[in-house]
Amino acid sequence: MEIRGHHLVCTYCFYGSGKATAAEFFGVDNAIPRLLEMLQQDPNMMVKVVTNLDDVCEVCPLRRPDGCGRCEDARGQNDKLRGWDRTILRALHLQEGDEIQALELEARIREHIPDISVHCTNCTSASPSGWAEYRRAIQTGLWPHRG
Repeated sequence: MEIRGHHLVCTYCFYGSGKATAAEFFGVDNAIPRLLEMLQQDPNMMVKVVTNLDDVCEVCPLRRPDGCGRCEDARGQNDKLRGWDRTILRALHLQEGDEIQALELEARIREHIPDISVHCTNCTSASPSGWAEYRRAIQTGLWPHRG
């Protein structure tokens, strides 16, 4: 599965929120809940990290041919998101195209991004409460009952 850098942290924010739908947390419907479900079903899943449209975008109702339709300028929005993708991957010591097991990815997220407030300062979904939700999610982990 291909996942862009910022979708990784979005997934943890959403998970930590305890919300049932993306619209409840992000203010718009998107495919992050589906990504969370897929990761939770298969902690051994291989993830290919990317800095552009990914498998989450493919099923997202916000996707436009030239980028993310979360705002009117889909191409400009996608360029902004690509910057976040690169920042997140750098923090995780990963490069575009690297493949990593979901469990290892979570270990890196916990170690290298304990707090997203530095990385997600301009995110329309992030807030001080969102950051607390992210921290709660990485403390619990996506597989809290895994033994």
